[in-house]
Amino acid sequence: MKRTLLVFLIFVVGFGLLIGCSNQSKKGDYIIGKEQNGNVSMILVAKNISEKESKKKKTISDYRKDETDLMYYHVEDPNLYEDLNVGERVSVEPKMFEMDGQKLYHVMDSDPPQVVAGKITRY
Repeated sequence: MKRTLLVFLIFVVGFGLLIGCSNQSKKGDYIIGKEQNGNVSMILVAKNISEKESKKKKTISDYRKDETDLMYYHVEDPNLYEDLNVGERVSVEPKMFEMDGQKLYHVMDSDPPQVVAGKITRY
């Protein structure tokens, strides 16, 4: 009886640790900054980082040293922009336009680059 209880407790603790650790290391694209410049609202997204990493107070230079891909997305919906939070996991598709029968998007020449956001999916 005691042995069964001990095995059960070890299993529960091990399973709990496994779940807790896997949630912390889940990688994705996270909002690491928000900026407004006049009527332009932008989110700064770091690609393929952990949630824990997204909440650290790091500069753009710090992310560059880690070779993290960064992108500014212009958010055209002011209500959505206000609702988005730093540290939130998102997936952002650029706003597409058609030219000569091809679907394209425009990347603005800046560092980090800028794109107008199309669809923003929140996780």
